Amino acid sequence: MADLLAGNVLAVQVECLSPVSNAILGGIITEALNYESVEEVYGSVNGFCGILNRDLIDLASQSQQVIRDLAFTPGATLGTFDWNDRSEEEIEALFIVFEEYNIHFLFMIGGFKTQSIALELSQIAQQRNYTIQIISIPDTIYNNLPITDHCLGYGSVSKFMATTVRELSCYAAAIANHDFVNIVEIAAGKSDWLVASTFLSVSPSNIILLPSESFSEEKFLGTVQNILKTSHYCTVIASDFLINDEGNYITGQAMGTAEKLREVLEESLEIRVLATKLGVLQYSAAHFLSKTDMDEAYACGVKAVDFALDGLTGKMVTILRSEGNRYGVEYGVADLVNICGYEKALPKHWLNEDGRLNNNFSKYALPLIQGSVTVTESNGLPKFAVLKK
Repeated sequence: MADLLAGNVLAVQVECLSPVSNAILGGIITEALNYESVEEVYGSVNGFCGILNRDLIDLASQSQQVIRDLAFTPGATLGTFDWNDRSEEEIEALFIVFEEYNIHFLFMIGGFKTQSIALELSQIAQQRNYTIQIISIPDTIYNNLPITDHCLGYGSVSKFMATTVRELSCYAAAIANHDFVNIVEIAAGKSDWLVASTFLSVSPSNIILLPSESFSEEKFLGTVQNILKTSHYCTVIASDFLINDEGNYITGQAMGTAEKLREVLEESLEIRVLATKLGVLQYSAAHFLSKTDMDEAYACGVKAVDFALDGLTGKMVTILRSEGNRYGVEYGVADLVNICGYEKALPKHWLNEDGRLNNNFSKYALPLIQGSVTVTESNGLPKFAVLKK
């Protein structure tokens, strides 16, 4: 592996969209320090806002314990910044900081928006004839970036979702008598992947309402009634984004799905209904980390550095599933021009004719949730990493 240039590394957590964002960061820091051509390793505080304000953290000076603890620390320890409206002045200021701090390796962690910004900066750098290797890492629980088999964070969130639904089912079974429905609303938007993850909880009492499938009130009520004939309870898992046959939100707006479904059930059936919203828990529930997910996140951070130091730029790290029955992965890269503007949908053959998920989804998702993570504790509580400024 040939080092093409020397300079400083800058890591940016653009979007905080998974509980393994910091595991990626830990991989970047550790691997960057292995290269003699890397002089300094910086982290930008609050995304690109930190670069513009010259608010950079020296990541190389962090203790080994802090770097290890990053692996299971949720959120984004550097902080994020939603950089939707980028002016020419800000772009100019960004490259002034790159030159001032001798930044020649830029690593960007995040989802859809992150890839678009990475592509834009790569193209501008080329136009300006400024040599900087830009590599992005696919970190989003929505699991909707193309080319890569899966996105980092999806395995851990799937494990959390499926476990939470199982736990809620235990509660429902304790209080129900063929008369109880628990509605679980997931902040999934238009993506099927998050809602689909609850299929792993494996319960015939579950109804999974995917946002891509049009909602029929009549069909929904009939399905609930049929389940309650044989089961003490029913669990409904739905996206906050549900549409009817006319393509309109069932609530009239993109919110309040759980309350709407409860209203439908209580007006039509003599049953008890409880509505639960997972909300930001799905982003930050590090107590159900998948070891497979965490290990792959760290490895992607490492590989991002290796790819950049090998001269690649304008790329996103990809995870490629090995062929065969035994789960394994290889890491590669994809051109950002082939990522941006495209979205990976749930394959149609993973759905039966009635719109219900089948075991093809389980074969895909089960390997991603395997293994548990041992978390450093202090007084019985997790000890999360805090970066020293």
